[in-house]
Amino acid sequence: MTDAEIEALAKARGLERAWRDHPADVREAVTQAARLGTAFTRPADPAAEPMPAHAVRQS
Repeated sequence: MTDAEIEALAKARGLERAWRDHPADVREAVTQAARLGTAFTRPADPAAEPMPAHAVRQS
């Protein structure tokens, strides 16, 4: 991802000052988020849940 794309993402999220003051940190955060976004495979069935649903016990 280019610096121009990262800057556009930062501005879209209201992080202009963070980008201006700490560009390396913002660049690293965007890189980590992109890596996390591709780390998990999507289930074939859109209704599938990764874990069983949890219920709160009624007392």
